[in-house]
Amino acid sequence: MPEVPNPPFSVSFDPPLGSAMRQQPDARRFSRVQLPIPVEVSCTPLRCFRQPAHLRNVSAGGAFLYSPVAPPVGTVMKLDFAVQVTGREVQISCEGPVVRVEPQSQGEQAGVAIEFSKLNLGAW
Repeated sequence: MPEVPNPPFSVSFDPPLGSAMRQQPDARRFSRVQLPIPVEVSCTPLRCFRQPAHLRNVSAGGAFLYSPVAPPVGTVMKLDFAVQVTGREVQISCEGPVVRVEPQSQGEQAGVAIEFSKLNLGAW
């Protein structure tokens, strides 16, 4: 197996020692990354398939997005999107239950928080 060179950048999610965030621990289990990109959402119980939406942030445990679809908490949604990784596009499909809905938080679109139960690099 060829050795993968170190990337020319690094990312740290730890705040500096002594910062306010260290003094007030966040209840989240995973660090979030701001990733404002278009996504497609599907929600089978609502008969909604591949609707355009907009991702705000993502973590290993879930995502927050703006969507024309505002399903009830507990409804499973699927997200499909692509990101650039080392010069090539990687398809990501993930799904999970809705854990929070913020009605019309951005114009006519609802803010929807999803907790991932499945995550796949590549379409299903």
